[in-house]
Amino acid sequence: MRAVPICCLAVTLVLVCGACDLAPGAVEPACEGWRPGDVVLTELLPDPEGTDTGQEWMELYNPGRSAVDLRGLLLYAARPDGSQEKAYLFEASVSVEARGYVVLGDVRSESLPAHVNHSYSDILGSLGNSGGLVGLRCGDVVVDEVRYTGPIRSGVARIYDGKLVPDALDNDEVSRWCDAPASASDGGMRASPGVANPACAGTEDAGVPADSCLSSRTGTVRSLSRPRPGDLVITEVMADPKAVADAQGEWVEVYALRDVDLNGVTLTNEGSGRTLLGDSRCLELRAGTHGVLARSAEATINGGLPPVLGSFAFGLSNGEGSHALRLSLDEMLLDEVAWTSAATPGVSRQLDPARRDVTRNDAPESFCPTPKDFRFGKGDQGTPGAENRPCT
Repeated sequence: MRAVPICCLAVTLVLVCGACDLAPGAVEPACEGWRPGDVVLTELLPDPEGTDTGQEWMELYNPGRSAVDLRGLLLYAARPDGSQEKAYLFEASVSVEARGYVVLGDVRSESLPAHVNHSYSDILGSLGNSGGLVGLRCGDVVVDEVRYTGPIRSGVARIYDGKLVPDALDNDEVSRWCDAPASASDGGMRASPGVANPACAGTEDAGVPADSCLSSRTGTVRSLSRPRPGDLVITEVMADPKAVADAQGEWVEVYALRDVDLNGVTLTNEGSGRTLLGDSRCLELRAGTHGVLARSAEATINGGLPPVLGSFAFGLSNGEGSHALRLSLDEMLLDEVAWTSAATPGVSRQLDPARRDVTRNDAPESFCPTPKDFRFGKGDQGTPGAENRPCT
């Protein structure tokens, strides 16, 4: 078993309550050895049947080969934009066995129900039923964080897809979560606390065959229109939004030269960032139109973007250095852009429309800052989902 994180003596003396409502920026315990992904959020129930108070819970999974102890970590909950955060300090030992689960609940009574392993009492308040953010951190290290969106159905848990290996990066992708299906072996229960999650309905389960998708325009199932090199062009990048936080407001714009679907297309950056786009719904992009891929699809928190075609989980680099974005399909490169300059806060980087093809959009002079006269949503400069302006 690796070293257990220990709270420093001074913090322990301050937080004698055992679990306190900590404002962001308040003193937090010193921790040792925790890394992102050491434990992973895999399920939560923000809206139990009946009264929420005392019945909400969330599930953690330990993907490692040794048991870990949550002592010294902070469990926190906030609104989707990160505001109004409340945090609970694990002062007592809470062990999570290797490849095992632990369920944390807001139980207000002395005895715990059978499906809850540890109570954080009323410290986090009520989880948002229309969306929210929950996570664990050790000092400045975010061990895992999940932003969930509504609508949340009463009595139905949100689960990370049981077909996938729990991972702290992959579980940032909203499309990898779903409403828990009914369990025939447990009286139709719509949750799986403390055990492996069932699989989310896949394309076959939803009645949509492989290589097909459900069109939102026609309501019918049709074959996917797979893009080829030259069909898609990356035309605009917002790497450093100013109106909202980067984690909510970063976005990438793509342009289609023929009718294509983005299902199965992978967006990657120069590092380890990688997101596979799409599910059973057709991610349709018509010839001559732009589509927006964003960190968040919620217009209330992403800075006022137009409707988002798909979301990605990784962050965009905004400092000086080598940066790149790539679109690929089954390891076949569709388009790539690269740059080295730092992003200007609140200003997107746009492709000159006169250079809108994959042979000309990789030159540094092809991109320029969006003119200040073109703003969207909460005031950042950019033309997401619309025609770019000529570079001057």
